[in-house]
Amino acid sequence: MYEKQLYGRKVRYFQYAPPMTNLDDCSADAMDNRPNPHFRDAPLWQRSVYYYWWAFLRENDAYKVACANGGMGQLANLYEDFGDVRDNNFMRWWRAGGRLLFCEPPHDEIKVYLSPPDTHDNDNRVLLSIPVSGDMTRTLAELKQLLKPIYRNAQSNASGDSQAKYPVETKAVLTSLHQHWLAYQARKAHPNATLAELADLAGIAAGGQGPVEDRLVRTSKSVKMGRYLSGAKALIYNVGFGRFPDFTEAPN
Repeated sequence: MYEKQLYGRKVRYFQYAPPMTNLDDCSADAMDNRPNPHFRDAPLWQRSVYYYWWAFLRENDAYKVACANGGMGQLANLYEDFGDVRDNNFMRWWRAGGRLLFCEPPHDEIKVYLSPPDTHDNDNRVLLSIPVSGDMTRTLAELKQLLKPIYRNAQSNASGDSQAKYPVETKAVLTSLHQHWLAYQARKAHPNATLAELADLAGIAAGGQGPVEDRLVRTSKSVKMGRYLSGAKALIYNVGFGRFPDFTEAPN
């Protein structure tokens, strides 16, 4: 797994923005497009698809059995990687090794040649002569502009697929994942509530405001809550196969 010493820290790199600690980093694109808070006062560590991967895995019944049996059961192989997730502290799980499942493999590091090299990798590297005098900020800005088209061309010729052990299935919408999670938690806490009542309990808007007694509002809320619950069940089922977020409908 990718591990690099950077100023005394072991840093991992991710395709999507990770829960930010002094142990983690992400690609420039992921940093530039860091998710905005998807609910009020959302903590930084929860603004990550990897948090919801962990949260939905905790709801998988077969995985709960594996955790209770010390890794035995039909999801034993998955348990070898994810371990016991029954602890409510996500960041403790992340720091203990959860982050290793999602980081990218190592990339070539920058090399400094004190003298011209005899040979170099022409496909994966470009040689530059950089003055060490003058203004560093201006030099870095010029380097960025110079390298942009080179990187763009290299990336267009690459697959761009994640090489992590557990790659994210598709670009995640954190607001949607959070709504699915809220819906599922509301159903667990209120098994006898109607779908419309659950929508209110979960704080999920449904395209219309009004009392649950209003037939059109009740229908709208029920339809939306039904979709969220079906989606949550699919996420929970598929995360047991190491896929997330995967909304493929689970078999009956």
